Amino acid sequence: MDILGNVFLWMCYASLGASLVAILLVAIKKGVRQAISWRMHHLLWFIVLARLMIPVLPESSFSLFTWISWASNGLASNGISVTQPLSASIAPEVTQTEPRGIPANTGLALQGDNGGVMQVGAVEGNKMGAASTHAAYIHILAGVWLIGVVILLARLFIYLYNMHTKERFLIRVTDERVTTIMNACREKFGVKREMPVYTGALAKGPLISGIFSPWVYCPRDVYQSLSDGELYHVFAHELAHHKRKDLLWSFLGSLALAIHWMNPLVWVWIRKMKADMELACDEYVLEILGEKESIPYGMTLLSFARQISEKRPMPYPLYFHHSHHSNQMKRRIQMISTFKKGSAKLSAVAIACGLVISAVTLTNAAEPSTLQMPVKQEDKMRPLFGETPVKGTNRLEKAEKLAGFTFKVPSYLPPEVTYQNSIIYRSEESGPSDNSVLHFFQSPDTRLKIETSTVERTQESLQVRSEDGSTISTLSAEEDLSANGKTVKVIIRKTTSGEGSIDQEVLYFWSDEGLYYSIEVDGHLENEEIVKIIGSFQSPNEELRKRYVNYNFMNSDILDLEDLEYFSEIIGFAPVFPLDLPSGYKVTDAYVSKKLNFSYPENEEDKHKRTIHITFENPEKPKTIVLFAQIKDKSIVENMRKTKKVPFERIDGVKFEVPVTSLNISGQEVFRTAPYKIDDTMSSPKEKFNHTYFWLKEDVCYKVTFKEVEAEVQQQVVAALVKEKAIENHF
Repeated sequence: MDILGNVFLWMCYASLGASLVAILLVAIKKGVRQAISWRMHHLLWFIVLARLMIPVLPESSFSLFTWISWASNGLASNGISVTQPLSASIAPEVTQTEPRGIPANTGLALQGDNGGVMQVGAVEGNKMGAASTHAAYIHILAGVWLIGVVILLARLFIYLYNMHTKERFLIRVTDERVTTIMNACREKFGVKREMPVYTGALAKGPLISGIFSPWVYCPRDVYQSLSDGELYHVFAHELAHHKRKDLLWSFLGSLALAIHWMNPLVWVWIRKMKADMELACDEYVLEILGEKESIPYGMTLLSFARQISEKRPMPYPLYFHHSHHSNQMKRRIQMISTFKKGSAKLSAVAIACGLVISAVTLTNAAEPSTLQMPVKQEDKMRPLFGETPVKGTNRLEKAEKLAGFTFKVPSYLPPEVTYQNSIIYRSEESGPSDNSVLHFFQSPDTRLKIETSTVERTQESLQVRSEDGSTISTLSAEEDLSANGKTVKVIIRKTTSGEGSIDQEVLYFWSDEGLYYSIEVDGHLENEEIVKIIGSFQSPNEELRKRYVNYNFMNSDILDLEDLEYFSEIIGFAPVFPLDLPSGYKVTDAYVSKKLNFSYPENEEDKHKRTIHITFENPEKPKTIVLFAQIKDKSIVENMRKTKKVPFERIDGVKFEVPVTSLNISGQEVFRTAPYKIDDTMSSPKEKFNHTYFWLKEDVCYKVTFKEVEAEVQQQVVAALVKEKAIENHF
């Protein structure tokens, strides 16, 4: 039923999109009614027909629906909520392509070889495979729609079958007069194949039938009562239908009507399309016969219409219905009376305009990433996740921009001491703001923390306290030092740990140009080295900015668009970076890490591959989390195809493997893991099971992990992420 629901929703969106296009085309047709030929009028309806029938259309930023989306976004930004049904996220189609290879304790509902569904031992109440992705009313409407489609298609194909059957009981016309006129008409219209003429009791008027083997039907009393010229006009009209492939296009129009029968506008558009087809056919006939034949051709049409009206209504074929309706006949006569030779030709300008209209209407709205737009330079530093008092970075240049004030850093560091990262604290409280920047440095046996603050630190702030608030450290002042003319206060802080051991740190304090600096040393470092470090403090320059970058930092935060640009170059590809997901999930943070946080690294080199991680949370469901990760590594998915497993790393570094099942979600091959815990058997019994999905696009592997997220929402999120495009480099 989910497949039927998906097809029904596609029909709804396609039908709505075609209706919007038809409204636009009707407006265009009225505006240029006299400026374009009726052949062009009819051709424009093919755009509507294409939108009704083609299941997948290309995306374009020039699409009509992209403009609608922009307009919707503009109205929404002004406080007006606009729903864009054409870009709505419909429930994804999920097809299981490889049901075998999953052990019985996975708890997944698997599709068996017989097409049925078998439930395998449930773990944590997992119902992913059997989850319904549509509301009950969708299933009901889909069922009603399907019944209507079956009835209309049956009616169409029964009609076509009856026409084919009746052909065998018709009499082929061998009258030399009729065949001579038909052959002359064929030669005039360039029809090389033989066009047999049949007569009998099929209908009260002439018609052409047979899409692949066409033939013309003409009642005996009709061709006997018409003059040679009138019969020539009748055959010319039917051959014009053949030359223009009207039988095929009308058949497709009837198919479209059967599929979209629930949309009343489609009935109107298809009827108008077939009415314009008759005008275009008359126009084509006169273009071939010449302007001097317009009056005789019109008189034939009137004479024939009078004969038809004197008889009972004739059962016109489905695809030429109402061609002799009084209003339609008036339009045809009016067109014929005003026909001028050459007016029906498709000019280069008309063709060019038609191509432009097709490009605008036969494409879907481009679905750019939330950040896939040109970004002004001043907007690069705007936070992606809102302002926070604490921000981290892996490079000095970024710390300068985040700090909000100018500070100094050491140009000298002892051997083996390297830069690690920086943390920026910014206070928004009134009074003297305690804004500070911390730089962390490390060697194999020593750690340094250098702090620059706008407020001098007090003795109280240096104390270390336990969870209950009691002091667990002691401070003792040492002899002051002098460094490059600055007085440096020295304090030793001793902290007692829970096991009774004592940790000792040496703290150095001084001021410079209205700012307060400090160095905390955890490890052994002589005062002489500290004096050299302090004496080398200077404002950052390009050489220091290049030195103070840590490319190997474990988790580097992505704070703004500038970071996103920077880390896109580091990871080697443009990431997918949505700011929100279906069901109310909003991005809360993002960072760049190493592969061990993605899957099990095969070797040391593999361990250092860079990944990007994005976290989404729903404020209304605080316990649920969506973790989206990306890495440039196609081997992960390739190995899943072979082994039907994915390896992860436990907290102790041990590798463990989880079975995967291959699915098809929204046309994308996706691998879904069995339920597992983050550290396998080492995980707490209270810890919930995770569900993770992997897929590959080009050479980038995507991974999304769900923590306590409903099965239906998981499928919706995966479908949305599969369709999401990578950001473009507009920075």
